[in-house]
Amino acid sequence: MTEYPIVVREIGGKMRLGVEEAEALDADLREVVADAYDRVDVQDCEDGEVVGYVIASGDEIEDVRWSR
Repeated sequence: MTEYPIVVREIGGKMRLGVEEAEALDADLREVVADAYDRVDVQDCEDGEVVGYVIASGDEIEDVRWSR
């Protein structure tokens, strides 16, 4: 299994969430990112802050672990 960090990035002056190295993962990450916005106040985060990890094997998400 591989860990993919869920990271806050400043894009166009706004704080956004995304999964780093997501192109290597064939799974649909929309639900994970939507859940992240429900859990994390991105305005309180710094650019590059890791707020969790997607644990995946191949194209299947096994778990999501939150650090915030």
